[in-house]
Amino acid sequence: MVENLGLVFVGGGLGAVCRYFVTTQIGARFGTFFPWGTLTVNTVGSFMMGFIMGMLLLLIERMGTSVSEPVRLLLTVGFLGGLTTFSSFSMETLTLLRGGSYFYAICNISSNIILGLLAAGCGVFLAARLS
Repeated sequence: MVENLGLVFVGGGLGAVCRYFVTTQIGARFGTFFPWGTLTVNTVGSFMMGFIMGMLLLLIERMGTSVSEPVRLLLTVGFLGGLTTFSSFSMETLTLLRGGSYFYAICNISSNIILGLLAAGCGVFLAARLS
């Protein structure tokens, strides 16, 4: 249990640092009129989640190994949990709505949902193709 908490803690910290770096760099390059940084980390995180889970499932099927549980905790619960951020997505969308930017709010909602699902599906597909 303590080992699992440590894995999630380390992964979450690394993911949060990566999220901060990506969102600030993208915001500096593309401006703040639309939350491009959050959209980027959510899309990339969805792809990585699909890919990692697809690869781990294949490892379990082929090797019957339980070594994937610590890796899953570190990468998905920890790192991707720290990297992606539904709370930022929600607050940024609310801010857009409160500011009267209804078009951008709808674009933000649609983009996060559609790109997130497509990215996760692509990750699972790529994992299956690599095996």
